[in-house]
Amino acid sequence: MNKRTNNHKKSGSKNIDKKGQLIILTCLVLLCFLVGYKIYHSQDVQASTIKVVNKSNKTYAYAGQKKLTGLQTINGNNYYFDSSTGVMKTGLQTVNGGTVYFSPANGKMVYGLHKIDGYYYYFSKKTGKDDVVKAYEAVASQLTTNNKVIEKTISSGMKLVGKSPYVYGGGRTDESVAKNEFDCSSFIAQMFRLGGQSLVYQFAASTLLLAQTGTAEEWSDKARGDLLITADDASEDEQHAAIYLGGGFILHDSTSTDGVSISRLNQVINKKVLGNMTWGQLFEPGHVRHEV
Repeated sequence: MNKRTNNHKKSGSKNIDKKGQLIILTCLVLLCFLVGYKIYHSQDVQASTIKVVNKSNKTYAYAGQKKLTGLQTINGNNYYFDSSTGVMKTGLQTVNGGTVYFSPANGKMVYGLHKIDGYYYYFSKKTGKDDVVKAYEAVASQLTTNNKVIEKTISSGMKLVGKSPYVYGGGRTDESVAKNEFDCSSFIAQMFRLGGQSLVYQFAASTLLLAQTGTAEEWSDKARGDLLITADDASEDEQHAAIYLGGGFILHDSTSTDGVSISRLNQVINKKVLGNMTWGQLFEPGHVRHEV
């Protein structure tokens, strides 16, 4: 009889332990939920306290008393604030190594195709960064001509964009051409050859010889398919040649672009080598040659 009673007590104590554990577990789950809710709610409160303030015709953003700087997302839109002063920046800006654009009207980062100061830009819908190739492709149909040689030449060159690295002295043998190994002048010579017009002997292609082909044009009269060639006294770092695509775009093979690429004339070439010089500044003192 006593043994049964003891067993009953032991069984009852086990049930109490299980209930206690269940209560503790329930409390922990509830506590985690409350903590998570508090953190989430505090983030909402913090985001909702960001205020955009205009002072003396300059715009700032504050999170509480803290002045925000750099790239900021506010109410789903991206804005950019000067890293030192906190003043909202608009227009073309360099952010995270890329060119982005913030509307002068409201400061919001913009996306898609835009014409700014006479040049076409395409800002990626994912990052907002300028993509020159997409900008050209978006307006290429507006720039095409009825000249079959020019269009076939450009079409042949476009197939190598991003696929043909710059090779100094390349493109002057059949084997090298077959491998799409070109420098600036051999690239132009081969693309025009594919287009149906030979400008110079492929093995002897050079900027000096290209500058003597076709007829001379004024910089202001340059047109799609014309060659842009640096001045005769250009330094070794500056010597270059490109095919003008129209709309401020050029097709060329350069060390600064890591091979065949499309660039805008207002783009800085290579700060480490030529400072803030743009492609336009490089070519304008040189030659414009009309080939077809």
